[in-house]
Amino acid sequence: METTVKPTVPAVAPLSLKDLVLRILEREPHRAFTVEDLLTLLKLQSPKDPQKQAQAVEQVTTHLRSLIEVGQITEVAPGLFKCRLFFELEKSIEHAFIGGMGNNRYRFKSPIFRLNIGVLSVYFIHDSKKKEWFLTVRDTTIGKDYCLARRLRDGQYLLGNRPIAAGDENYVQIAGRYIEKEHLALTVSGDEIAIEDHNTANGTRIDLLTKEGLARYQQAAWAFLKATETQHQKDPVKRGRYVLEQLLHQHQNFETTFFGAVVDSLLMAG
Repeated sequence: METTVKPTVPAVAPLSLKDLVLRILEREPHRAFTVEDLLTLLKLQSPKDPQKQAQAVEQVTTHLRSLIEVGQITEVAPGLFKCRLFFELEKSIEHAFIGGMGNNRYRFKSPIFRLNIGVLSVYFIHDSKKKEWFLTVRDTTIGKDYCLARRLRDGQYLLGNRPIAAGDENYVQIAGRYIEKEHLALTVSGDEIAIEDHNTANGTRIDLLTKEGLARYQQAAWAFLKATETQHQKDPVKRGRYVLEQLLHQHQNFETTFFGAVVDSLLMAG
C-alpha cells in the first residue's frame, strides 16, 4: 500500500505590529483613529500597568510616524490618523470624506483642491502672487460654472448655504441643494488647509492634488499653454480636447476639471 505524502504548507509569517496598524487603517479608510483607538483594537491596553501602557503607546506612535513618512497614512488633526486614499494609479489626486461618518476633520497642504458639498464642486486655487485663494463653483446638475467675487486670505472661514448677515466678515455663502446653513469651517494658512465638517448629514468630500500630482499636472498644463494661442488658453473645449489627446495618444489620464484649475493657476502666476 502506497503511503500518501501530504504537501508541506509553508508557514505564514505573523504580521508585524506596523503591518497590523496599517491593516486597521486600511480597513476603514475614511475613519480617523487615535492612538488609544488602535491600542484597543490591537488589545494592547494595559491600564493597570502604566509602564507597559506607555511602551505600547510609544511603539504604535513610532509606527504611525513611519507610515506617514512613506506616504501611506496622514495625520488629519493633532493625534488623529487615517489612511490616504487614491482613486487612480498615478496617485495624483488624494480623496477624503468627512462628516456623516463620525470623522469630521481633515488637514492637508496643497495649492489646488476641491470641496464637493451638496451638488456643487468648489475649486480653490492659490494665487501665489497675491497670496490669496480664487474660488470657482461648478454645478454639474445644471451645467453652471461661476467664480466667487470674494477671494480668501489667511484666516478662519465658515462656509454654508444661509444668506450673509451683517457682520459676517468671515462667512462665505455657497448656495446649493444638500448644503447646510453652516456646513463647514475652513482654516487657511498659506497653502496649508484645515477643514472641519459640522457633522452634516451628507458630509464633505475633499479632493486634492498631491505634491507629485501637482508636478505632473503642471508639466501637462505648461505643454498645453505653449501649444495653444493666447486667445484660446481659457477655452474649456480646447482644454478638454487636449486632455483627451493625452489619453488617446500618450496614455496619460488627467481629470479635466483639475487640469483646467492648474492651467488657471499658471495663468495667474504669469
